[in-house]
Amino acid sequence: MMKVGYMRTALWAPAVALGLCAAAALPAAAQNIGAGKVALRDQSSLGLRVAAEQGLRTMMREMSSGHAANAKLPDGFPIAAATYGDLRALSLGAGFEVNTVDPAALMYANGNADLSRFARSTDTWKFVILSAGKPVGLLDMNRVDGRWQAVGAGASSLAADVVAAAPATGDGSFRFVRIYQATSDLIEVRSAGERSRFVPMPSARRSLALSADAKSAAGAEQALSSEDLLPALQAAVRGNLQRGQR
Repeated sequence: MMKVGYMRTALWAPAVALGLCAAAALPAAAQNIGAGKVALRDQSSLGLRVAAEQGLRTMMREMSSGHAANAKLPDGFPIAAATYGDLRALSLGAGFEVNTVDPAALMYANGNADLSRFARSTDTWKFVILSAGKPVGLLDMNRVDGRWQAVGAGASSLAADVVAAAPATGDGSFRFVRIYQATSDLIEVRSAGERSRFVPMPSARRSLALSADAKSAAGAEQALSSEDLLPALQAAVRGNLQRGQR
């Protein structure tokens, strides 16, 4: 679908003594990631975060194995770092779950439907990967045999786009919604007492033919209502399903 990055053929089972970390505070990198004064809030549990840290270290060690620290990464490398040495110094920022929407529910929704009510969790998580405080990729985490495992890393452009959407959240709270059948990623934000609104990521702007100029006076991406998005989402899902049947 929109999976971009380095995929391992073997999975790790991190041997981490969680008891040693029970009182640990969230790393500063995870607290401070964001654009301007707004930081994305980490949504992960302690156990998930510990597994992600272990997975990142293992994956980056294997990626950089056999290369000099000052050797440049090849063009098109899925993580936007400069050298193999940089890979060994990466850290994790905010973690967030991937939510999705069932295409049938989407297709039968009426024009006044609240898209947020259709979103459901997937138990797949992503963590922003940081190099010197800047987003350079996303780490993918799935449950394998009941334990959290790092299964991929990459998507540097999406990482930058998610962080750039931080001001639109207001306080850093958000849900990440990926609608596979519409090839669209959305950042769901909500203000007190109001219905959710959605910041389209570039994938959604392309798939749904949305204007790339919808920004506030401050330069932040503007959030759209469910009513703004539903017709385009339904058309995209319908078109993709029809093409898949040919």
